[in-house]
Amino acid sequence: MTEQQPPKLVVAYNRNRDEYSLVSHNQTAEEVQNFLSEWTRHLREGNSFIVLDQTRQHMTEKAQSCRACRELAARSAELQPKAKFVRRANDVTEA
Repeated sequence: MTEQQPPKLVVAYNRNRDEYSLVSHNQTAEEVQNFLSEWTRHLREGNSFIVLDQTRQHMTEKAQSCRACRELAARSAELQPKAKFVRRANDVTEA
C-alpha cells in the first residue's frame, strides 16, 4: 500500500521586491516537478519558486483566487520580512 502524497501549491517569490504570488495549486509531485523543470530556467535573478504541501485539495479553480492558498503561503513560506501578496494579471502557466 502506498501513502498518497498531499497536493502541492507553487508560489513565485520575488526577493528584490519582497512579493509573492500564487502560481498553481492542487498539483501532484510529478506535475510540480514538470512545472519547475520548464519554468525555473526562465526566472530572473532574485526570483524563485517555493513549493508547499496543502492539507487537502482546494475547490477554487485558480490558485490566485484561492483564499486557503493565500493563507497557506502567508503562514508557511516563512519569508522574512513578511512578503507582500501580489495578484498577477497573467498566469505563468498560460504564458
